[in-house]
Amino acid sequence: MNDIIYSNFIGPKAENIDTLIKLLNEVLLYHKDIRESTFPEDDSLYESVKIDKSILEKELYSLLEKIKGNLPYHHPRYIAQMLKDPSIPTILGYLAFMLSNPNNHAYEGGPVTTEMEMEVLEMMKKLVGFKEGWGHLASGGSLANMEALWAARDFYNKGTVYFSEVSHYSWKRICNILRIENYLEIPVDCNFRIDLNLLEESFKKNPPMFVMANLGSTGTGSVDNIESIIKLKEEYGFHLHIDAAYGGFIRSVILDKDYNPIDYSNEMNLTEFTYRQLKVLHHADSITIDPHKHGLISYGAGAVLYKDENLRKVILNTAPYTYHKMDKPNIGMFSLEGSRPGAMAAACYLTYKVLPPNIEGIGQITKLTLASAKKFYEEVQVSNNYENLCCPDLDINCFYRIPSKTTIEELNKECTRIYSMLSVENENPDFILSKFVMPHSIAKKVLPYYINDNRENLTVLRIVFMKHWTAMNDFYYIKKLLVSLEKFG
Repeated sequence: MNDIIYSNFIGPKAENIDTLIKLLNEVLLYHKDIRESTFPEDDSLYESVKIDKSILEKELYSLLEKIKGNLPYHHPRYIAQMLKDPSIPTILGYLAFMLSNPNNHAYEGGPVTTEMEMEVLEMMKKLVGFKEGWGHLASGGSLANMEALWAARDFYNKGTVYFSEVSHYSWKRICNILRIENYLEIPVDCNFRIDLNLLEESFKKNPPMFVMANLGSTGTGSVDNIESIIKLKEEYGFHLHIDAAYGGFIRSVILDKDYNPIDYSNEMNLTEFTYRQLKVLHHADSITIDPHKHGLISYGAGAVLYKDENLRKVILNTAPYTYHKMDKPNIGMFSLEGSRPGAMAAACYLTYKVLPPNIEGIGQITKLTLASAKKFYEEVQVSNNYENLCCPDLDINCFYRIPSKTTIEELNKECTRIYSMLSVENENPDFILSKFVMPHSIAKKVLPYYINDNRENLTVLRIVFMKHWTAMNDFYYIKKLLVSLEKFG
């Protein structure tokens, strides 16, 4: 039994809850000792106060009841969206510093957690292969993406911004917020990767400033051909940003304990293509990566990494009332966000001390999520009722029910019917899946032999296999899922 994948999680049936209860109590007792010993000469303010806990207890129990209305995000039967059960180190690290509430905007607001954040970012630089540069945590990938483009815009001053049509919705919004009118969405190929020929053709008319490559698009988890984009970068000289919010931590699968890339093997559960793109990640100029996805951290924890520290200068911000220790790292001076919870840095710090972002830690977890996607893809390949939309680059699978007529209209009806049975639309579904809707232009590319006279959008079924539980016990839950699909198919 691999202890890493069991001992650091509560478990779908709360199998490890006693560990968490014990350690949570240790955290609280530690804070009790600290508070009692701080300024010991001071008297208690509570000596003559009768504490009434009735209102608090009543409202707490009411709050706890509301949890029952939540979806079972922790369970392997929930495979709809990018929601991972937070690890025990994350919970403990967050609580340990949430109780004192440090702010990592300025060093004096969180000296201990600022140092933790700097160490976390050093680990994340090793994860992506950066030998130099800097970075910081953020509330999520969207804000991290915005800061990266803001810094690049003000540093380079001119040129066009490029990203693919299946990129995260935030990119168009970010361009609008930053008043960047010169941006182009490039169509994708049948694997949902940016079309390199169209990209280069566009360069000749609109010189590039900033090209964003996906390492895990939101819809299908597709990975752009980063190797080829790097070659274009050498010729055209643009800033290469990789949106690895979803897929960045999957690089831990290919790294040894010293963060050196391991030779490719089938045991990684990656395609050779994806392995090659992960291996060259260090050629990027900036990277967005989310600890709150495959980094095992609870929401919200994003991060942005820069190779060139000169980009900090263009977003430098100072305030006379907060940055007093100038010989110390004041992260807020070089970030879009102001106040940020030091507790989140502590959560990342403890988690990556226990589960480092390499094959000896997080790589053991992500290797299983990739195994689930690979297993499901193989089972659908031999199914008589379902077909894969594409081969997964990471651990997101898109597929569809084979219709009786080869029309997009019939395909959509079949997928919508299955979705109504296995999703939040059903009060008591066997599994909770999601769906992926794409425009007719993409439908024509990925399913060219399907008739679509009405130019309908294409709707397919989508699964996010980011919980490692689905690969365990000989793919127990994958087999259950396949039974449910055949039952409704």
